[in-house]
Amino acid sequence: MRVLWMLLAFGPASIVVADDAVTTDPTAYLQQAIRTYQSAMDETNRDRRIELFARAETLFTQAISSQRRRAPDQSISPDLYLNQGNAALGAERLGVAVLAYRRALTVDPNHRRARQNLDFARTLLPDWVPTPEDDAISFGSIVDWTESIKPDHWLGIAAIVFLLTMTLAAFYLRTEKPVVRNLVVVFALVWIGIVAKSWTDQRDTEQRDAVVMRAEVTARSADSINAPPKFRQPVPAGLEVSITDDRDDWVRVRLSDGREAWLPASAIEPVSTSDRD
Repeated sequence: MRVLWMLLAFGPASIVVADDAVTTDPTAYLQQAIRTYQSAMDETNRDRRIELFARAETLFTQAISSQRRRAPDQSISPDLYLNQGNAALGAERLGVAVLAYRRALTVDPNHRRARQNLDFARTLLPDWVPTPEDDAISFGSIVDWTESIKPDHWLGIAAIVFLLTMTLAAFYLRTEKPVVRNLVVVFALVWIGIVAKSWTDQRDTEQRDAVVMRAEVTARSADSINAPPKFRQPVPAGLEVSITDDRDDWVRVRLSDGREAWLPASAIEPVSTSDRD
């Protein structure tokens, strides 16, 4: 039997709040969630442990919702998403866990524990289910810096690089110096790379990432309950997809291996909270 690696990111609770307290304070929800999570970790009865983890997940979710309402322009801490995912994993709610880890990585793409726990959660999916390739490999500070640039800034950078390329090209036509020619080639390649990056970011924006939240959902070949199933097996909770089309109560999704299918819109949850709202 696999041992779940639960990584509670918060320290001991410093505020004591009654378990039955009704509040909209995210700190109060958070303290209850931490205590409930720790109780679940100490529980030996399986059914009771799952029940406590589910309660902790609910409280972490309430803390996130409360914080979002109080400060809609402030990013949620990736550690809070991490703990929500850990509690969901303990409650055997794989869809919620995968979604929480993905959201943690959206806030901080280099969050080591969220990446490790997401990788583990993916191993719990059926063998036939494709999973996205690891997109969090870091090649150093240059890549980290480029990932921090907003998509709408890339076109401006491309225009600057193009201007420099044309200036160097004009200078080369006057001097015919090999070093200038080499610089023109280098800047031209950089410009092509930036344009490709901008196009890729635009494509990724159009294809919104999402996670299947309901267990045993039948994927259809068209946007109708009467359409034939697309796959031999229902898709499980925790499957990561990209939304490519919306149509009333249905969405067309693409799996990480390129296959497409239609799912009920109610069966999935976008990774981006702005898409959800």
